[in-house]
Amino acid sequence: MYHCIVIDDENLARERITSFVEEQGNWQVVGQTGEFKEAESLLLKHRPDVCFMDINIIGGSGIELARKLAKSLDCHWVFTTASSEYAIQAFDLEATDYLLKPFENSRLATVLQKVEKLKRKTVKPSKSILAVKSVGAVEFVNVQDIIWIKGSANYVELHCANRMLLHRETLSKLEMQLNPEKFIRVHRSAMVNVDKINSLSSELGRFSLLHLNNGDEVKIGQGHKASLFEFLGVDS
Repeated sequence: MYHCIVIDDENLARERITSFVEEQGNWQVVGQTGEFKEAESLLLKHRPDVCFMDINIIGGSGIELARKLAKSLDCHWVFTTASSEYAIQAFDLEATDYLLKPFENSRLATVLQKVEKLKRKTVKPSKSILAVKSVGAVEFVNVQDIIWIKGSANYVELHCANRMLLHRETLSKLEMQLNPEKFIRVHRSAMVNVDKINSLSSELGRFSLLHLNNGDEVKIGQGHKASLFEFLGVDS
């Protein structure tokens, strides 16, 4: 699953991009705003794969914001604007693309495909062992033994068969370190080891809970159902 943030001071512009992106099966919009400070907070919290960024936003400049965060985020910047005058500045920031308004949905599709291709090229080998630090010691945990992972601020809970360990890492960062064929995001604050899933159950006729082989139940987030069910080969 690829993640996207949309920043534009026009609500209709945000909604148009958001609607298109979320129609793509392997993409999710994790935040949208038209305000500089809120945009900065969203970007640092979610660390998306791509950010569609208008140049003129409330309280500042999209160029300024991208420049401020470029060194701390591994994010593809795609600027969306009605003016071509900022193109040089955008590409000085190594922007992935620069879309002049009004643009067709085909341009959005091309950008998403480009980002997917670039992300696949830069994927690092997944980890098989996690070094989990505790007071006075480091424990090495085989990722195959992890049943599911719960995000909690700057920590994650690693749920194994008979215990739970706290690991200082954000869920988003850990997700990038694990094999996407084995660990899949099922909620904004949870990932599961697909080999440890026993069954699904439903509420009001809709599948909404995963039952894992240690007896735990994990709620399925609405925004992650489509990708999870496609992965599992289940008709939602």
